Amino acid sequence: MSTPLSRPALVAALALPVVAALTAAAPAHAATLAEGTYNEYDQGVRHIATLAGYFSYGLMALAVCFGVLTTTGWAKRSVKRQTLYGGHMMLAVICLSFGCIHALAYVFQTGVHFTYVNMAVPFVAGGQSDVAWGIIGLELGLAVAVSIWVQKLLGYRRWHIVHYLAYPSFGLSLLHVVTASAEVQALGLMGMFVCGIAGAPILLFILRLLPATTAVAARIAPQEV
Repeated sequence: MSTPLSRPALVAALALPVVAALTAAAPAHAATLAEGTYNEYDQGVRHIATLAGYFSYGLMALAVCFGVLTTTGWAKRSVKRQTLYGGHMMLAVICLSFGCIHALAYVFQTGVHFTYVNMAVPFVAGGQSDVAWGIIGLELGLAVAVSIWVQKLLGYRRWHIVHYLAYPSFGLSLLHVVTASAEVQALGLMGMFVCGIAGAPILLFILRLLPATTAVAARIAPQEV
């Protein structure tokens, strides 16, 4: 039986992706402007794409956190399940919207040949692997979202299996961010933010895999009284 997380652990897990995503906006803007090989228009397009991508990544991390907390009931002492579920759905929709903006923006570049096919199909027409991870991650996220509309048709058990694709979706999105960003690879300020954002959902996912007694013994999830 799942046990609720302590209030400090809950606040820390939920606040980390939000703070990191908002703080990452300034370095992302500076990194985009530093790209001197693009004209002014393309720099603007890439700036929009970069910010949308980082916000999508941060919100996806938060959506995963809300999903884990909704399923396990760890936050039931502090937040109603309906509130968590509503937050999870809202964050998922906004996250996927920013993700689509991130992908679509690159099509409007004038100095780089990037078509709708490159945007939707990984590895096609010389597509690079770092871009492919982002495409697959976004499409898995969209598949999870669409599955909600056919939940009755699939049945709860099969739908729940499909919903687990949210974890590889986040993992591939993280891989996309790491492999596509030189600043993240250099473990600069942006790299620390990306790792920090990843920490919260990864921690909650590990706690979910652990037996409830192990979590209680580690004083991570207080025992129900």
